[in-house]
Amino acid sequence: MSSEPEHQDLILVEATPKQARIWGYPLLTLDEYVEREEILANIDFTSENLIVWILVSKNCNLSNDTEPTIYSHCETYKCEALIKLSSGQIQEVIGYCITALLTPSKYRGKGYAVKLMELLNDKLRFEYKAKFAYLYSEIGPNFYTKLGWKIFPHKEIKFKVEDKYFEPLNHSESIVSINQSNLESVVNKDCEFIRNDLKKLNKKSLVILPTKSAFDWIFQKTKLYFYSKFHSDIDDPRQFGAMILNKKNDESEELLERFIMWGHDFKKNRLLIVRFRSDFPFTSRLLIQQAMQEARKFQFKQIILWNPDLSLFNIENDLNIFDGEVAERTESLPYLSWYADNDDNVDWMLIERYSWV
Repeated sequence: MSSEPEHQDLILVEATPKQARIWGYPLLTLDEYVEREEILANIDFTSENLIVWILVSKNCNLSNDTEPTIYSHCETYKCEALIKLSSGQIQEVIGYCITALLTPSKYRGKGYAVKLMELLNDKLRFEYKAKFAYLYSEIGPNFYTKLGWKIFPHKEIKFKVEDKYFEPLNHSESIVSINQSNLESVVNKDCEFIRNDLKKLNKKSLVILPTKSAFDWIFQKTKLYFYSKFHSDIDDPRQFGAMILNKKNDESEELLERFIMWGHDFKKNRLLIVRFRSDFPFTSRLLIQQAMQEARKFQFKQIILWNPDLSLFNIENDLNIFDGEVAERTESLPYLSWYADNDDNVDWMLIERYSWV
């Protein structure tokens, strides 16, 4: 007779730091895990927003048992967002990104991940008063669809990084690097633009805000992998993107709605565009060329841009110039569970890489 509990005898609880650390050992070396924890503890995005969840038997004594049997596990990150309701009202709300859903191999195929997701949905919606939850699936389109989650567009452009694409473009624009000194002002301005964009829409919409703490987390993860496994003998990434400024007669140049931000993927040797705001195809070409220059610094072979607005690219020219390819992603598929009301007919705007944690 199996000693495993029935599904109705399972509960979902927040893991203690020790339980979370024990769970992390199979995924990271001890040194990597300790370094990850040190980074997490000092970043607002994770120290304030991260919860590690474990699915355990309701009969275990969690106050005394620091190593309970864990049947499934995930993490959630609280995020700030704006929603525009059918009434036209815009609300500032809280949602959650679900990530790292894992079940030990000996417990797979027994419905524990499904049970975890059912319990987590209820907790986030009713106990934590979330208006939505989202995730990026690495296991294809079927699992979450069967659970009632709604899939959203998942196109991407892949640009090859080759020397022949570095011929300078003729332009008179002022292009400035985005780094720690100006990151916060860029992000704050972007959030203003997003709110104004939302006001112009005539449909129920959701947008996850690209906050500074989220970008800090992206850039710290980059440095974690940079120092621990890769280019420890060269300078670490210091530039997070580039922006095109409006020229004025005085020294106070103003950020326009034109910039690109990126993250470095040293595991797969590619540059990931995490936020992209353009106005015309030529602007897009300028911004992509900035990304090309950054990718070349680290000998990356590819640049990835999620869910591009193809009207901002001269498809025939730009994709030929940069040898780009538009394709449907087969991994990191965006899914949404909508809690704000009973009608999940909502447009999820800006499904860009900054919201993937």
